[in-house]
Amino acid sequence: MRNNNTEQRILDAAWSLFEKEGFSDTSTRQISAASNIAVGTLFNYFPDKVAILEGCLENRFAEVLEHAKETDIHRPARLKISHYAQYFYQFYCTHHHFYKPLFSDRLFSESFQKQHIRLMESLIFADQPHFNKVKAAILLDCYFMTLLHGLCSDKPNTKDMLKTLSQKVSIF
Repeated sequence: MRNNNTEQRILDAAWSLFEKEGFSDTSTRQISAASNIAVGTLFNYFPDKVAILEGCLENRFAEVLEHAKETDIHRPARLKISHYAQYFYQFYCTHHHFYKPLFSDRLFSESFQKQHIRLMESLIFADQPHFNKVKAAILLDCYFMTLLHGLCSDKPNTKDMLKTLSQKVSIF
């Protein structure tokens, strides 16, 4: 039986270590020690270190998502995608050193992709009176390709990413 307190303790300890030591220099042994649990117990909650990082980032991203939703006043899809990108790109850029290992491990996972595409579709297209699947796919491609390209730079820059996205979606 999983204990949410233990899971959260693992995530809190891991985040602290990841920020202090870096992702690659933090071991699952360090995380389990900082969580006051056995290494085996840690793996009952998370299959690997990348899954722990993913959980840490999801916790922090949830806060950003809520704030972005609260300030969303846009109707057209191209404005909505720019609105959410402003919040999300800033978060990704701030934590880019964590997203590079996460994306390199998970990017080609179908479930990871579907989860993120569903989130963006629900945010951008949920209240659109005329949902166009092709247009939606193109807008999402613009969003994700801009994100990936921006995170691959030496110093990811939110403003540059937003400018690129804005240029791409201006055709809509």
